[in-house]
Amino acid sequence: MLHKITIFFFLFLLSINTSFAASLNESKVNELIDSYLDAWKTRDIAEIGKLYAKNISVYDLPTDSTIKGKEAVLKFEQEAWLASAPDMVWIRTSPAFITGNTVAYEWVYSGTYTGDWWGTKITNKPFSVKGISTTTFNDDGKIILQKDFYDLKSFEKQLGV
Repeated sequence: MLHKITIFFFLFLLSINTSFAASLNESKVNELIDSYLDAWKTRDIAEIGKLYAKNISVYDLPTDSTIKGKEAVLKFEQEAWLASAPDMVWIRTSPAFITGNTVAYEWVYSGTYTGDWWGTKITNKPFSVKGISTTTFNDDGKIILQKDFYDLKSFEKQLGV
């Protein structure tokens, strides 16, 4: 399943219009994505927020939900991820595929979930889920679009939902 998703994303990335994104080079984009994942390791929402543009959008394919604007994204990430998975680990598991200012990469997200998941109270459930994200940076090196793709059914099964 993940292999099919990976192929889909590479084809998707090849098809996007990158004419707006010519100012960042591949080395800089790689550096930016590493900084983003390092910020998550700090578990400090202010550090994560330093990498976001004011007009950031985050799209979660499995739930078909989009969050727009820096304040709304940070609030969601604090409540849904940082507070609910206090021992969370998010690591990149593949080389980055870069086109223009957009990078695609595979990852594993794991930890122990304690919080609300779409109205269901979850307590101390360990999880580990594989996924793929695309992250797009503006010319100032700030994230303007984050798209996450993962196996929601597997994740929810681990949570007991």
